[in-house]
Amino acid sequence: MKIIGIDGGATKVSGGVVERVNDHTFRLLDPVIEIKYSDQEKFDSNFSPIPLFDQLNGFKISEQESNQGRVYVDCIKKVITSLADDELFRVSIAMPGVKMDNGRGIKAMVNGPRIPDFCDQIESRLKLHYPIQKLENDSDMCAWGEEFCEDGAFRNIDNAYYIGGGTGTADGLKLQGRLIPFDDISEWIGKTWELKTKEGHSLESFSSMSGINQLRESQSKNFDLIIGQVLGKLLFERIITIFSGWKSHFIIDRTLQPDHSYQNTFLDRIVIGQRLSAFLQTEEGSVIYSAMLDSLTQMVLEANMSIQHHFMDNDQFDQNRIILSDLRFSPIIGLGAKAWMETC
Repeated sequence: MKIIGIDGGATKVSGGVVERVNDHTFRLLDPVIEIKYSDQEKFDSNFSPIPLFDQLNGFKISEQESNQGRVYVDCIKKVITSLADDELFRVSIAMPGVKMDNGRGIKAMVNGPRIPDFCDQIESRLKLHYPIQKLENDSDMCAWGEEFCEDGAFRNIDNAYYIGGGTGTADGLKLQGRLIPFDDISEWIGKTWELKTKEGHSLESFSSMSGINQLRESQSKNFDLIIGQVLGKLLFERIITIFSGWKSHFIIDRTLQPDHSYQNTFLDRIVIGQRLSAFLQTEEGSVIYSAMLDSLTQMVLEANMSIQHHFMDNDQFDQNRIILSDLRFSPIIGLGAKAWMETC
């Protein structure tokens, strides 16, 4: 059985065939196909999503938004078609945004159009032999990729946090040896895009490459230090929220429970992925990375002794706890792994 994994991002769609190596290892076969939505003839560069609040409250989808949605679907159709052959195949798709109750459509998206009948459109246009069960969460699939790729950073470790920065920000979590979707623990932890600084700025502005690029273009070079400091505070919030519960390090527009069943768990590893990882490994990004480490070190030194013992190494945050992942197509591998394990 062939599994085609489709990672539909906010600016482009990527797809590839995923092969099973063994029960816990999967690999991505060449080629990986990528198509930018903006390269399509009918792409509307003037389209802008309505406010998220209005989307979630069911405001009518305009003709402009519907047309933009068809561009997204057409791009995904092209990628699937280019990877398919006479062999039977299943398709597994991850998309950003809030999903419909049945999991087969997009109810709301910060950076793109709503497509409530997404899976129906794909199935009808391609006449798929196997139906698409549901749309996966792109953030969750990053964590799955790090778990099931041979060189993944979640392997052989019990407790890890993943943050990936591209157009938006992906959050992934593995606790007590289990991959935990953020949607399943939303009562006690917030996704990065939900969090705001005390000044009201979204944390996604400091953790996604689209946000970082905008900040660096509009501000002075010294703003690199601020970006690093905010990233460090975000990672510290993850450490503390998992270990002892939500302490209001940031603003969130809903109530979080201060206690949860995973308390007293230390993160063994923080994995930074996608374009954010690549940027932090450049000369320009190294300034932000250093500021992030300095910020993280200072906050851990002010925490309780158990946190200090676990995360400090010679008066510096233990850099062995941080992995800059080069697994560019982790969501596609995760999609293939999950589809193999659930249907094959």
